[in-house]
Amino acid sequence: MDQNDTDLAPDARSVVQFIARRVWAFKWLIGCAALVVAALVFAFDRPSTTEVWTGKSKLTIGMAPPLPFVLQRSGPPLVPLEAARGLVARMSAQDFKDKVVSRAAFDPKTASSSKGMVVSSLRGIALDSGRDVAVELSAGSPGDVQAAFAALAAEIGELHGELLKRYLQPLRAQIEDANARVALIEKANESLNERLLSAESSDRNRAGLAIVTPSITATLPAWGQLKDLIQVDENLLRLTEPTVVWSAPPMVSIASRSVGTLRQSLTAGFLMLVAIGLLTLATGRRAKS
Repeated sequence: MDQNDTDLAPDARSVVQFIARRVWAFKWLIGCAALVVAALVFAFDRPSTTEVWTGKSKLTIGMAPPLPFVLQRSGPPLVPLEAARGLVARMSAQDFKDKVVSRAAFDPKTASSSKGMVVSSLRGIALDSGRDVAVELSAGSPGDVQAAFAALAAEIGELHGELLKRYLQPLRAQIEDANARVALIEKANESLNERLLSAESSDRNRAGLAIVTPSITATLPAWGQLKDLIQVDENLLRLTEPTVVWSAPPMVSIASRSVGTLRQSLTAGFLMLVAIGLLTLATGRRAKS
């Protein structure tokens, strides 16, 4: 131990002894201050009966055929209706949270507290799959958690329903156009067949058949291509998926926590700081006098 350490040790002991003497000198005042704090907490702080119920769920973003694949058969045949990170950003927006809260059927007894909890706690986390988003929110009761998830599912379902309609509109138009063209070809072929069948045997000479038969066979490749196009587009329609929010039990896990203990601890700590401040002022003035 060097000279500096030996010089500091007596100073540290003297400081501790000084603090101990001061605390012992005002032991009754400190005890009274602690009793006052306890009495104030008991008198003014009412135990909180508010409970926070937290629910966790997951949603899967729907799939639809993009326009480049529908028109040019290029790129992936199906893409998500919305990027997972984009949906997470949408859920974080204040106007989206307000819409969810406004359409949720909360219990009237806990509606006021649940609205604020949902607005402050609703959040999404994009998962690694690219289509799945984890969702978490809190409310004042298990029923309100379920109501909030139902409202969330309705709001996202409405938004993604409109997106799905936009994706499918060119696909449906292409199917309708191809069906119309197939119907024209088949009608033309039927008309030619009727002419061939109704013609008299004397009129169906070899020259006449040479003119009519190529006109029928020339339409067969176009008819086959159109039928293949319709088949592919109808398969795309069957493969499209709407967005699903897994909000029904047992997919939702709900855990409760009470805010009363935390509030009491904060109140007691604040009042203790006030009491210590008053004690410091009192002892400072007494020492000066």
